[in-house]
Amino acid sequence: MSVSKAKWETFCDTLKAAGSLLTEPGVPQDEQTQAEGLRYLSRIARAALEWYVEFNDPEFPELYKPSHETIKIGADNPDNIYEKAVIDGRFDYILTGHRGTVDYISMATSKGSYAENFKQIETGFLDSNALITADDGSFQIVLSRHEHEGNWLPIDEDSESLLIRQTFLDRTAESPAVFDVRRRDSGATPAPLNLARTTANFDKAIAFYQNTLGLFARWSQQIIENPNTLPLWDQSFCQSVGGDPNILYYHGHFRLEADQAFRIRLDRIPECQTWNLQVDNYWMESLDYRYHRISINKHTAEVDADGSVTLIVTPAASDAVNTLSTAGHTEGTLCFRWVGTDDPVHPHVEIVPVMTRD
Repeated sequence: MSVSKAKWETFCDTLKAAGSLLTEPGVPQDEQTQAEGLRYLSRIARAALEWYVEFNDPEFPELYKPSHETIKIGADNPDNIYEKAVIDGRFDYILTGHRGTVDYISMATSKGSYAENFKQIETGFLDSNALITADDGSFQIVLSRHEHEGNWLPIDEDSESLLIRQTFLDRTAESPAVFDVRRRDSGATPAPLNLARTTANFDKAIAFYQNTLGLFARWSQQIIENPNTLPLWDQSFCQSVGGDPNILYYHGHFRLEADQAFRIRLDRIPECQTWNLQVDNYWMESLDYRYHRISINKHTAEVDADGSVTLIVTPAASDAVNTLSTAGHTEGTLCFRWVGTDDPVHPHVEIVPVMTRD
């Protein structure tokens, strides 16, 4: 059998074996969760091929969107645009662009990956609060092992990726930043594709597929062990799998009857860049925010007269302010974030009857 045929068959066998995830103990067997699970398996397959086969040349890096409306991984933030590029710590890179008006941007380099060791360890970090821009909003950032004047995003010899998060308060009113990345001193054109490199990239795609499915399946199982809670998550774990160091993450679960609501109260809003709450399915995918109100943030929430905020998550139609839809789900997961605060306020949660519309 040819090397290429054998590798393709291994890839297909990996996809086939992943179907067992749908019927593992603890996985909800309702029709909606199972339909989303089937789609989720296909989405992570697309992500694996994009990450490791299509966009995997560190000499000629391209920014692409690793998570978006139809590929969702690990409680993707509906307020974010994610962009990613593969890099190699042996080289220097130039990241140029225009700031736009988006509320917050973070840029991080990391080593490790879900295809290797389930880890994405930060090797450098720069955010929009420290970004130096020209009068017209343009900027240039140097990615290098060696310190540079101006905008410097550190890497080390093992750095493998660049991840950019753009976080909006109001997508309808803010313009996104624009980025372009290139390697310093790269050749004019990429080398021709060869079989050894392509099969190695498929090996990485296969490992990423298996590891990513396994990582978030275990994570979801841990979350649902404590139904109807929203605890502060292990921040060292969140950072080890690629979390933003400027964010505190809470991950929780809801299980509701059709006439119930999951009520979340924040006693006050501390000084912060922003905060948000989102509703996710069992697979830790944000629900379809194109058609449902499933997230809320510092800008879109109504604040009570005493400075507190009350948020409602319910499968029912509700008259309450700050209500988020479960898009047909009676069970799922939640993610809450504080961004850029040294004074986090932990949410209080309870199950209450829903105020339904007539």
